[in-house]
Amino acid sequence: MTAKTMLFGPLDHMLEVPWPQTGMNWNQARDVETTSLLSGGRHVYTAPTPFRSYSLNYKGGTAGLQNIVDLYTGVYGPGPFYLTEFNYTAGNILPTRWATAYMLAYVTGSWGAPEVQTSSAALAGQAVTFSNTQGRFPAEGISEILPCVPDTPAYLHLWGTRSGTAALRVSLREKATGNWTDPVNYVPSPTPGQSVLISAADGTANTYSAMKLELYCPADSTLTLDHINVTGISGNSTRLPGLGVGAVKFSSDLSGVIQTKRFDRIGLSLDVIEVE
Repeated sequence: MTAKTMLFGPLDHMLEVPWPQTGMNWNQARDVETTSLLSGGRHVYTAPTPFRSYSLNYKGGTAGLQNIVDLYTGVYGPGPFYLTEFNYTAGNILPTRWATAYMLAYVTGSWGAPEVQTSSAALAGQAVTFSNTQGRFPAEGISEILPCVPDTPAYLHLWGTRSGTAALRVSLREKATGNWTDPVNYVPSPTPGQSVLISAADGTANTYSAMKLELYCPADSTLTLDHINVTGISGNSTRLPGLGVGAVKFSSDLSGVIQTKRFDRIGLSLDVIEVE
């Protein structure tokens, strides 16, 4: 039986590392701030978008775990790092705050004067509209980077509408050079067809290391989004909840236990937290 592995590391140097033996414990949370009021009551503010943290625990030989130690000790730079499975075809690899598009209103700040509105079609019953009347904002908004998986295509479904030339822009990062390709504009639709971001041929050749999705709303345009899928499922046109994770950094010490002196066997544990 082949041991399960995942990809973990910087975009242009994703390393194959073992899957944690006990699974990868995770926690999804939203920041909460409590303020005491003079009346004796309390005001509780809960952040509108969540973040994830993961705990990884390993037992194995030093050689098999060396890539993880090297990532932690800075051999491949300070991060942020990305992680993904080899088989992501079962779901939407976007984080929740991108897949459920109305949440982008709380991530973009004031860019595009975001307005959340009711949408009976949206998975969460809400959509977001960005507008750039008279070019008050830069045309380019925030972006999200997703690592590519070797031998695996990626497909996009983009639910929404637009006016003018607004779009979701997608660029691909060339693995050999680290350069981003010129962006391709994808237009939202209430009934979107499937768009191919990474083809099977590109995946097999391992041509690209990452995809970058970017909101684009130039002057006198509007962009309304209710849901975004990026998945390995060909032909699927159902709005899927976001199961992906953004860029992460280490949030704990790397601790280890020597399991035995007679054999090269150690245990490691560490935590990572989503930062983007």
